[in-house]
Amino acid sequence: MGICDIIPGISGGTIAFITGIYARLINAVKSFSPKVAFDFFHYIFRRDKESLNLLKEDIKKLDLVFLLILTAGIGSAILIGSRIIGFFLEEYFEYTISFFIGLILASSKTIFENIKDHKMKNMLFGLFGLILGVCFSFIVPAEVVPSYFYIFFGGFLAISAMFLPGISGAFILLILGLYEFMINVLHDLFDNISVFFVFVLGAGLGAFTISRIISFLFRKDKCKTLYFLLGLVIGCLSIPIKRVYESNGSWNLFGLVIIIIFLVLGFTSARWIDKLNKKEI
Repeated sequence: MGICDIIPGISGGTIAFITGIYARLINAVKSFSPKVAFDFFHYIFRRDKESLNLLKEDIKKLDLVFLLILTAGIGSAILIGSRIIGFFLEEYFEYTISFFIGLILASSKTIFENIKDHKMKNMLFGLFGLILGVCFSFIVPAEVVPSYFYIFFGGFLAISAMFLPGISGAFILLILGLYEFMINVLHDLFDNISVFFVFVLGAGLGAFTISRIISFLFRKDKCKTLYFLLGLVIGCLSIPIKRVYESNGSWNLFGLVIIIIFLVLGFTSARWIDKLNKKEI
């Protein structure tokens, strides 16, 4: 999950499905609530048997041992993987981003497969998402020196990918122009601990709030929501495509062929993982 969380186009949630821990993970995350904090402080101040029993019940629901082990595995993979991806972005930028584009194209197919109703009204939401996504390519700069608020906002949005089919948190960071910045942060974590802490705070708040917003939108009209997301993903592909075009000063046939090969490789890799996911489901 950690490796996939830092690769645009593959969601760590997909790997959770394949390994059979998705339901347990979602239940553990949803168990965090204001009641847990209330029961904790209630026990600290009262120190009686009743408040202790309530706190024990909360801890059982949280599935803390599972979350700690999973977090340790994800964290280790992210720290190691960020160095590998950082190297490829620096040395083979066009090929790496092309591979990512292939992954994202495959993820858009996953979103489409989750749409059950293809009425014109729903498609119009997809068109709106597409236009909005293309607009992002003109709004978001290729390189940003983000403020703490922007980093917090990035973490807040990136965590939403855990609850959305076919979208990865890394892709959201790529849209916001934060992807390479956060890879560099992870590469030198101790020198950027304050930045990482702000990002994690944003992700924590996002996990608590966005999961509820997405659940509401899916209950209200899942097809329109998914069509909007589909259009947004396809439209936002203009951002990495634009960066590949701008980074390659001299285009030649051989370089173009290699870029297409990596794009196809990314697409087929994501589709293979998606097929494994469906087999497990």
